[in-house]
Amino acid sequence: MTRRYPGIFLLPIALTACSKGEKVPAYLEVGAVTLTTTPEQGASTSKITDAWISVDGTLIGVWELPARLPVLAEGDHTVTVAPAIKRNGMFDDRLRYPFYTSWSGSASLAREGTATVAPSVTYIEQTEFWIEDMQDPFSRFTVTEDSDTTLLRFTPADDPDVLFVDNTPCSGFRLDSDHRRIRIHTDEDFEAYGGPTFLELDHRNDVVITIGVLYSYSGTSYAEPWVTITPTLKDNGSMPWSKIHIDLSTPFNAVIAERDIYIEAILPDGQSTGQVYFDNFKFLRING
Repeated sequence: MTRRYPGIFLLPIALTACSKGEKVPAYLEVGAVTLTTTPEQGASTSKITDAWISVDGTLIGVWELPARLPVLAEGDHTVTVAPAIKRNGMFDDRLRYPFYTSWSGSASLAREGTATVAPSVTYIEQTEFWIEDMQDPFSRFTVTEDSDTTLLRFTPADDPDVLFVDNTPCSGFRLDSDHRRIRIHTDEDFEAYGGPTFLELDHRNDVVITIGVLYSYSGTSYAEPWVTITPTLKDNGSMPWSKIHIDLSTPFNAVIAERDIYIEAILPDGQSTGQVYFDNFKFLRING
């Protein structure tokens, strides 16, 4: 289903003109926006849910994808699509993603006809990456001493029963009554230098995952929960992969030291087992 959003999102001229018999719109169909990456940028998984769409530099609106929108124009025109994501997985917080380029291309518009475009974007050149893609058996994560289980690595060859996001290894946790809690973290002591800071993560899980920040301030260590990720388990028993873009700009640009990211899972009371799988952990900042 395509939704239009209120406020500035749809130009009044489009609504007015479409209601008059003497002006008949063309339709522009914008499909899913795909991401293309280089080997150094990791997997090309993405969750682009919305887009700022312009024709010849004029904003037509912000649309949930895929979208079919009316345009009062004919002939060849330049279409620009700026991809957006749901910040922290929140339905009502849609953000033009600062790490993706916009796409531009030509569309031939005809009254009552439909022109289709299939945008593809890349990461902007200034993106700085810290990636754990689970390809190496030696993990870049550290398991805390108070965890009562450990981080596992799953491969298509050894674990054919596990669903894989892109048919490559993933990591995760399996919890039970004797192994109820785990926390893992990066060990990089990331510094602050301003600008947008995001974590991208592919995940499938039947327990809540907590993403938080570890840091030291005035000689004291803190663990601050930042975002909780709800289970992807469906009513029919399936547990599909999902992706989340987590905005860490505030905690990572504050005047504190020794920042790191942690992932935590705890088996809920009344649940006998729990599963968490994750892949393509990307910590993104803009260099310069």
